[in-house]
Amino acid sequence: MLDWRTLGLGVVVFGATFAVGWWLGLGRPAPAAAVTEAKPAVAAPEAQPQQVAVLSQPAPLAKAWAKGKGLTENDGLRQAVILRAKAYQRPACNADAKTLYIVAATKYAEVLMRSAGCNNFPRCPMGMGTLDDVWRLKRSAADKPVAEAMAAVHAAGGLAERDFRGDVGRAVRVIAAADFTRGPPPKCEEAGSRNGTWRIRVRR
Repeated sequence: MLDWRTLGLGVVVFGATFAVGWWLGLGRPAPAAAVTEAKPAVAAPEAQPQQVAVLSQPAPLAKAWAKGKGLTENDGLRQAVILRAKAYQRPACNADAKTLYIVAATKYAEVLMRSAGCNNFPRCPMGMGTLDDVWRLKRSAADKPVAEAMAAVHAAGGLAERDFRGDVGRAVRVIAAADFTRGPPPKCEEAGSRNGTWRIRVRR
């Protein structure tokens, strides 16, 4: 038979255990704040540091050779420099290619020097910086072949700034955008009477 005393004792023990657990918080549902996944705090927009985009600055482009009349309207001065420059690089032994080139280059440089205010030609108090500014301002695409021809002569050797009168050599360096290269001048070429060949000898 069911022992009512044992049953009553069990009910009392169960009730006491449940009361103690409830008092300690066991079995209660956790509050919403406790079970919600913690999220990192987001600062207000004004509190966030601003990101500044750093853009790499492009390298300055060299000034283009603009169209126009250029340093001079006399195209004959240009053609003279170009032709004499070619002759200097492959000189004939019976011609003074160096002197002829210096004369042509001097006439062309004189235009630049007078444009810069050098009225006491061939002397000029202007430095290379001032001459270069005037050259870049006055030059055009028509002057580019002249500058390239002068640069080729400088690279060939055999010329120095002292070969020009006064300060002309300074203006020639500005136009060519190159210094004079040390070394002997190009070898001259001499037409041979045998089999139409060319003989090359060093011009003294």
